[in-house]
Amino acid sequence: ARHNFKLPNAVGDLQKGEKYMNMDYLFFSVMRHRDLKVLNVSYDIACQWSRNLWTRMRTLGVDYWMMDYDKKTVKFLVPKFHLPMHIEKCQVDFSFNLTKNVGRTDGEAPERRWANINPIA
Repeated sequence: ARHNFKLPNAVGDLQKGEKYMNMDYLFFSVMRHRDLKVLNVSYDIACQWSRNLWTRMRTLGVDYWMMDYDKKTVKFLVPKFHLPMHIEKCQVDFSFNLTKNVGRTDGEAPERRWANINPIA
């Protein structure tokens, strides 16, 4: 696990509403430079954003495609603090507590330091 790391190309200034296209671009900008076999993605609205992600990927330039995403283990999770606000199905399907091999991770690390990194946005 990499706790509270901000990878190159992974930080962006999101306008109000956090449009999927912005998150897609940030996500694939980072992932195209990584060769991971297992990936746990923590995002407040992972339950919604992950739907059709691979279809939306194809609307980006081919340079951003994760060509072998179907050979990787990619799990989308909602951070523990945000999860209680979701419906019961999301609370089960996107729970860190119910996910194998994530330990006691809460998934909130990306949220913790926004005040410190706002100047780069």
